[in-house]
Amino acid sequence: MKKQSFFNIVILLELVALIAISAAGALRQAETAAPAATQAELDTAVSREKTEEEGMELLIDPAVPLAPGIISDALKGEAMSTLGLVNIRRVSAGLGELSWNENLSQAAEVRAYECEDRFSHTRPDGSEWWTVNAAIMYGENLAKNYFDADSVVEAWMQSPTHRDNILKADFTTMGVAAYESEDGTMYWAQAFGY
Repeated sequence: MKKQSFFNIVILLELVALIAISAAGALRQAETAAPAATQAELDTAVSREKTEEEGMELLIDPAVPLAPGIISDALKGEAMSTLGLVNIRRVSAGLGELSWNENLSQAAEVRAYECEDRFSHTRPDGSEWWTVNAAIMYGENLAKNYFDADSVVEAWMQSPTHRDNILKADFTTMGVAAYESEDGTMYWAQAFGY
């Protein structure tokens, strides 16, 4: 009987050891697994009319360009390629093409960079989105975790509020920026003007 009990204890200890080894292996596998894909997201687009500034005292300061190197040349090129994609959609809708505006592009760079701190049309300091350059910013689209011009423009076109900004007949100029944070999150800002 003692011999049988001894063998039962040995078997029980072996089972406990196997369970512990399996659990440790599962934990190691979970720790080394690739992180879950970050979901792409859009905000709700915003715009304002030129007449909204009547009766307001605006401090008009142009956007302060970001330090060189904050936004890579490759991302600047990707951002500029959105213009052609947007213009294809506008022409298909019977609208005039937008032209690239470097000042709007600089404002969009500031906004894309700020989105790392606060993905919102409210700036990190609590002010409105258009205060980056109140003289020229009249519409803004934001996006997060789209990794090329094709995908972000397609996403904006699938969203009614973003599409409305892209197809607003009164808009004549546009600037876009893409910023990649250190953790690999991609932020896009598209600014529109008259």
